[in-house]
Amino acid sequence: MSYKFGLILSLTFLMAVMFLGGDLMNVATIKNSLDSLGTVVSYRIASEGTVSSSTKQLIASYHATFRLEEGEREGYRMGDTVTYYLTKEYEPFVLRKQAMEIYVRRSAVIGYYKN
Repeated sequence: MSYKFGLILSLTFLMAVMFLGGDLMNVATIKNSLDSLGTVVSYRIASEGTVSSSTKQLIASYHATFRLEEGEREGYRMGDTVTYYLTKEYEPFVLRKQAMEIYVRRSAVIGYYKN
C-alpha cells in the first residue's frame, strides 16, 4: 500500500518538474526566435535607413511587438544608432501566474551595410 502512495507522490513531483522544464524550453525558444528576428531587423534597418512598413509587417508576422528606445522618428542620418526592443508575451505553466514579457534589446547602425 505504501509503495502505491509513494508512486502517486513521485508522479506528482515528476509532473511539476516536467512543466518547469517545458516552461524553460519555451522561454529559451522564444528568446532565440526574438534574437534571430532581431538580427534580420537590424540588417533591414541598417540597409534601408529607416524602420519601413515591410519591416514592421515582418515583425508582426512573428507575433512580436516593436518599440524604439528613443520613440518614433521619421528619418535617420548615416551613422546614427537605432536602439529597439522586440517583445513577445508568454503564458507559462508554472513559472508565474500571469503572462511573462520576453524581450531582446538590439541596435543597428544606419549605413553599416553597403548595397
